Amino acid sequence: MSAAKPRKDDDRQRLGHLLWEVSARTSLLAEAALAPTALAPSSSGVLDTISEAPGTTIAEMARAWPTSAQNISQTVARLERLGFLERRLPDRGRGVALFITEAGERARADANARKSALDDELAQALGAENYAQLVALLKHARTVVTALDTERRSTR
Repeated sequence: MSAAKPRKDDDRQRLGHLLWEVSARTSLLAEAALAPTALAPSSSGVLDTISEAPGTTIAEMARAWPTSAQNISQTVARLERLGFLERRLPDRGRGVALFITEAGERARADANARKSALDDELAQALGAENYAQLVALLKHARTVVTALDTERRSTR
């Protein structure tokens, strides 16, 4: 038996709306979890990316993320002012290579511990089985939606 499709006039039950609403509320919870720190969820994500791939550039992040180079550049400038990352001339290629500092690594570790605590709280609230199913579905959805986005961008 398949699930009933939402009525066309029931926008709050559409997948896009549900994803937006859950994402927005989860973002608010993440912002609250990080409030005692100097980081926001997006700046924490930038630090994670640079920690995982030292020397990455703003342009590389903009190609991989669903956001603009301008947004990433603003976040990078803020993190640099905080002393959490530094820019260096790359060994090869163009652009400016980004590297996390020791202070940035400490801030990143603290933010990740806070985000993990929030994730544990969400897992407990959802229940272990629902949490695992939701994570699996969202990973699959990310793959599908990314492929659709890439396909549509290539036909423009």
